[in-house]
Order: sequence, then structure tokens, then C-alpha cells
Amino acid sequence: MTLSDLASIGSLVSGIAVLVSLIYLALQIRQTEKNQRALMNQGVVTRAAELLTWMAQPEISDLIIKVRSGEREYSAQELTKLGLVLRAMLLTGQDAYIQRKSGLTDQVTFDATIGGVKFWLALPASRALWKFDRTTYAPEWMSYVDRLIMETPLAKPADIAAVFKTNLAEVLAS
Repeated sequence: MTLSDLASIGSLVSGIAVLVSLIYLALQIRQTEKNQRALMNQGVVTRAAELLTWMAQPEISDLIIKVRSGEREYSAQELTKLGLVLRAMLLTGQDAYIQRKSGLTDQVTFDATIGGVKFWLALPASRALWKFDRTTYAPEWMSYVDRLIMETPLAKPADIAAVFKTNLAEVLAS
């Protein structure tokens, strides 16, 4: 075997080593991207869960019951609280919208978050508050919310306890 043959074998081994390194690097990049996407999804879900925990506080949840039952009279303090609830929900939706548009979150996370936004936008009180506050949002998000409102029918007043009682009876009957 000549020195030239050894150089050729060395070059071949070197080329294979570089190829293996590039394949490994590509796998690492792909895994890092998956991890990053999972963290972004988790961030959106965590934010939504924190919002729901806040909304479960008695003074907020009582107000939500009032809104869902179709009440039309609210104090300035109640409207301020409702405005903050709506703003928190819309900012959570905006975060999911931006991340989805950038390819950082998955469709399931986006759909779940926007589903919550649509629930709130179906309530007449939320739509009235949106009219008051809409110009404080980014124009692109404002247009998107306006489209959601056009596509989402108004919710009818609901007695949550009565609806639950009916649903529970149906579950127990089957």
C-alpha cells in the first residue's frame, strides 16, 4: 500500500466522519426545534391556566355568572373587572395568534386558546367592552378579533346550574 493509497483512505474516513457529524447535527437541530415548540405551547397553556385560576376567584366568578345569565346592569367597578378579564383573555389569544403565525405553537394549542376567546366574544357584555377598548390593541389583532366577532353568534343567556342539572340527568340516564 502506497502513501497515496493511505491518503485516499484517510480522506474517505474523514469524509464519512464529516457526514456522520452533519447527520447528528441535523438530528440535534430537529430535536431542539421540537423542544422549543413544546416550551412555547406549554407557555401558552400555562398562561391560560393562570388566567382561569384568577377567574375562579369568587368576586370574578360571580361576575362571570352575572354576565353569562344575560344581566344588563353593571357598576363601574364590575365593568372594570370585566374589562380586565376580557383584556387578559384577548392578550392570551393574541400571544397564541402571534406564536402560531410564527410557527412556534401547534394548531391544537392555537385552536384551544382561540376557542376560549370566541366564548368570551360571544357574550354581549364582552362585545360592548370590546367596542370601548378595541383601539388599544395592535391593528392586526384588532382586525382578527373583529372577524371573530362577525363569525361568532351571540350567546344566549344561560343559567349554568340549570344547564348542568340537565346535562347531568342526560349522562346518568345513558
